[in-house]
Amino acid sequence: MDETFLIKLSQELIRNLPHWYGSDNWDSEVLPYRESIKDRIFTYKRIINRTIFNDYSLVRTTDINQLLEILALLEHSVEGLPAFYRLLNDDYSRSLLIMLLAHRKMGYRKVKLPLNVPEYWAMRKFASTLVKSQNKINIEFRDFVLQHMELSTIGFPLEIFFLPGGVTITFILKQYEYQRSLPAIKAQPGDFVIDAGGCWGDTSLYFAHTVGAHGKVYTFEFESDNLLVLHRNLALNPELSKRIEVIPSALWDKSGEEISYSLNGPATSLFNNKEKQGSLRASTLTIDEFVKGKGLPRVDFIKMDIEGSELKALQGAQQTMYKFKPQLAISIYHKDEDFIEIPRYLDNLNLGYEFYMDHFTIYRGETILFARTRPG
Repeated sequence: MDETFLIKLSQELIRNLPHWYGSDNWDSEVLPYRESIKDRIFTYKRIINRTIFNDYSLVRTTDINQLLEILALLEHSVEGLPAFYRLLNDDYSRSLLIMLLAHRKMGYRKVKLPLNVPEYWAMRKFASTLVKSQNKINIEFRDFVLQHMELSTIGFPLEIFFLPGGVTITFILKQYEYQRSLPAIKAQPGDFVIDAGGCWGDTSLYFAHTVGAHGKVYTFEFESDNLLVLHRNLALNPELSKRIEVIPSALWDKSGEEISYSLNGPATSLFNNKEKQGSLRASTLTIDEFVKGKGLPRVDFIKMDIEGSELKALQGAQQTMYKFKPQLAISIYHKDEDFIEIPRYLDNLNLGYEFYMDHFTIYRGETILFARTRPG
């Protein structure tokens, strides 16, 4: 066990013990906020304790027990995480990893992530003003309502049916750019981009704008309801759509397999487990086979957000990465083991990648691992 990693994680867990956040640390656009009776009673106890005793460090016995259990399990449950910590190339990424692990262990009641600041909520409020018309698309997933939005005022001359929070993440915070390094890790004009996990088309349009008229975006999305929204959004933007090719296949480590899934909107995932079977089947394709079949002259950037299938898809892109060494922006938040297995796999390719990490919400979703070959 890496002592520096263990000390910093332990310090972060202890630092957050006195906290007890509520709706101010919750994103109601993603999931309605509900406070249990037990939570409400403890909140009242905190208020009384602070008012009478001026004590801002109230800690429950159960909190201490939780901390002791976490610390006792660290030696076994975080095997591989110290290696990821050492692999990260800057202090920001390493500190963020510690905070994200604390958040995953202790929950939103205890840990507030770095993005939860007034400036973020101002962005969200501003994004809600970008609605162009009263046209909407109702989504069965969590009863989402996608609003018709126009984004030219934030530098993207396009229209889209989307959520204000999604606009904030994709287009304002620019989820698939790492701006904390020089040069930035991002798609460039003229790039050929693999957009793995097109969902409703926001990233397709973001990349199409970014790569310009001489670039190309290959968007992979297999879920039928998502494809309906994606194509409707592309139809709103005919000039950008010329740069986008949609491939209705599921990315995997082998082509030609039929894997089951169930409809779940943007959270649709493949069931790589015979014990879990969905009612529908998706045909798989590897990035390597796609790139070879298309005769692509290069792949400059790969983005992946495919609900836990990222490692499999990366394993099916090995030859592409060996040949072109593309920059990477890979989601690693769907499964705890992705924090270990994905960076380990990429590092073991020995392609000279350096790694960074960023996070784009106030909840556990949208952690992105960035990678690029070392300059020079």
